[in-house]
Amino acid sequence: MTMAIYHFSNQIISRKKQQNTIAAAAYRSGDRLIDERTSEEKFYKRKVKPITHILAPNHAPQWVYDRQQLWNEVEKKEKQWNAQLAREINVALPKELSHEEQEQLAIEFCKEVFVKDGMVADLSIHRDDQENPHFHVMLTIRPFNKDGTWGNKQTKVKEMIDGNKQVKAVHTTDWNTKEKLMYWREQWAQYANRFLEKNGFSDRITHLSNKDRGIEILPTIHEGFIARQMQREGKESDRIQINNDRKEYNKTVIELAEAKKEKQIKERTEKFVRRFTPLEKKQLRESAKSLRLFVNYENINTRRLQLEKWKSRLEFSQDSIEKYKKLNWIEIETDVLNQAENILEREAKRFLEKYYPDLKKDELTKDQIIEVVETTVSQNKMLSNKDIEKVFNELERKQIEKDLDVLLNNRPQFVLFLQEEIQNVEKQFEHLRLKNGVNFADPSTIKNASDKDLKKMQFLLKQKENMNQSLDLMDLLYDYQLEELYPHWDGRDYLTLEQKEFFVMAEEYFGSTIMPEDFSSPPRKYSKEDQHKIIFSLYRMNTKDERAIQNQYRELLLNDYPDFQINNQSYMNMFYHECMRFADEIGPERIDQLRSVFDVQSFDIVEESRSETSNTFTWYSKPYLPANGSDFFSILESAIREADRKWREDEFEQQHKNKKKKRQRGMNR
Repeated sequence: MTMAIYHFSNQIISRKKQQNTIAAAAYRSGDRLIDERTSEEKFYKRKVKPITHILAPNHAPQWVYDRQQLWNEVEKKEKQWNAQLAREINVALPKELSHEEQEQLAIEFCKEVFVKDGMVADLSIHRDDQENPHFHVMLTIRPFNKDGTWGNKQTKVKEMIDGNKQVKAVHTTDWNTKEKLMYWREQWAQYANRFLEKNGFSDRITHLSNKDRGIEILPTIHEGFIARQMQREGKESDRIQINNDRKEYNKTVIELAEAKKEKQIKERTEKFVRRFTPLEKKQLRESAKSLRLFVNYENINTRRLQLEKWKSRLEFSQDSIEKYKKLNWIEIETDVLNQAENILEREAKRFLEKYYPDLKKDELTKDQIIEVVETTVSQNKMLSNKDIEKVFNELERKQIEKDLDVLLNNRPQFVLFLQEEIQNVEKQFEHLRLKNGVNFADPSTIKNASDKDLKKMQFLLKQKENMNQSLDLMDLLYDYQLEELYPHWDGRDYLTLEQKEFFVMAEEYFGSTIMPEDFSSPPRKYSKEDQHKIIFSLYRMNTKDERAIQNQYRELLLNDYPDFQINNQSYMNMFYHECMRFADEIGPERIDQLRSVFDVQSFDIVEESRSETSNTFTWYSKPYLPANGSDFFSILESAIREADRKWREDEFEQQHKNKKKKRQRGMNR
């Protein structure tokens, strides 16, 4: 997901700074205004006439809709030499939106956020620079009473301090607080993102600073109209140069971050599946793909899907000129995408035809073709057959690593899918068998089945065999991990697949092996305060808010708890169990929020999690819990006892067999 530009600045227009609201309003609106106090005319000619609106609460007097009278009344009312006259907010509009959409967004935001709170908003939209659409809104600082008269900014309150009566001034509104400013900034991001999503754009903005979002890149600065004008005239601008330098630096940081992420995926997949053969890895991957757990989209296909979703929404909207403009634009961009894809493919094939005429291009995938071309260009040399084979192997290795990384994050879900699919296949097979009267004890009955049904039954048997092999591989994966965790515990071989997952996910969660002595006093990873914050963030990420809001809470969570593994289902299950152990301490409200998160089934988990441009995350079905609601550590303790019992029984039986064999050998002698 790309990030549109976020700019939201705030300033106070005050008499102390020798400022004047009539001059400020005239400059921003482009209107000729008379300052009644000095009889001066204020006018500033603008290249493009601003779009202006005055928005006011219902209880404000009618004269506020006259710009000249509004700000002259403000100047008359404020008597003090250092009076705060008005507040001005300057906001960058998303240039992805049309002019009409930008205007609608600005009006809706000002009405809902400022006017509903009691302020009069004098809005001016500037488009002098098409690359920098923005709006200014001047806001009244003094509130209006319900009868339309001016209210007080402050009230006097008497209070006793150290036995002495003192008079304290208290603001009648919270408009000057830092918390309110932060609320406005957050609301702008939410309103803008809602409009971007509604109109089919994947771009999003955030009110959070790079530091708050845990991002090391440097923020660019607001360039402004003058700097852009200087650039167009061929002059140098310090502000634009600063941004160019920062963009270059940020490009390096992003490339390093991507390399680090790829390295982490490689290390993790190697750690967990290094004992599997290439054939076994391929088996896992193909089985997962058949269950639609992993889907990989290229950038062009991702954008095409976005356009299709936007088009489907528009087709059901009311007919209008704007609707058909957007549909036409979608059609044009889709054609551009198709042309780009065709050009890339044709160019790559021509490249191979010229430099690799003996290569069997019809047998290659699109990814393989592109990779050969890019490797040849980047290395600036012809590749040998051995080099090409190496390129293909590396391409497959990277894809397998990505797919297995997703698999390792969704082990329980993957196993559950396999088990359910095996049951489904068995039902289909049995239905066909009964329908055709086939009895495998009597081979002659097989001829009763039609060729179509017989092929279908053979296909189902093969499918079941493949999925059982995948379950065996998952069981083997757990065995390898448990062998490392508990090298001296023979009972581990007697655990069920689900029980093995419990032990592995406990180790992943705590970062250390859970030993028998831990069961009497189980460890706690997160404090009560941590659990409160994490649960609330997960809850907000799961509400029906705009996707941008969900992503903001996701970023806040990962900023405070960078090691929290949102995309790891086992880790999330473990967090659920830990919270339930301390349910009384956490409180019913947060526990209800926690349960609501884990009761939600995944929607488009796979497709979105594999998208290169997506920041979405996996939601989880209910964690593993027995019907009696036992504590997680009680589950492990019971599993150990049961596994050890089975191991002792097998040992006893084996010893009994050995003694019997010895006696038999003695009798034979």
